Amino acid sequence: MSAAGSEALVSALEIVGVLAVSGVGCWWVIRRERKHPSSYSRRPDVLADWRAMSASEQEDVDTASLDMAEQAEMDARADAAEAADLLAVDTAARINVLNHP
Repeated sequence: MSAAGSEALVSALEIVGVLAVSGVGCWWVIRRERKHPSSYSRRPDVLADWRAMSASEQEDVDTASLDMAEQAEMDARADAAEAADLLAVDTAARINVLNHP
């Protein structure tokens, strides 16, 4: 085996090793996340009030939150439209001043 062939074999083995370690790491993280989801706390003090609510109360709270978010989005769009209108008026006024001294 030549020196170049030996170096290529070492590089190929390094790549395979890195891929194997990555695969094992991904498997371990997914397994751990399935066992203990990071998005849900199992501590009794976290979300205790939420767990104590009935399903209909939880739905009402969710609906109220979504309604508030929707209203905030509509307000933001209205504010953006108003700002765009003011900018258009301001730009037209500046153009008018520049072209008609």
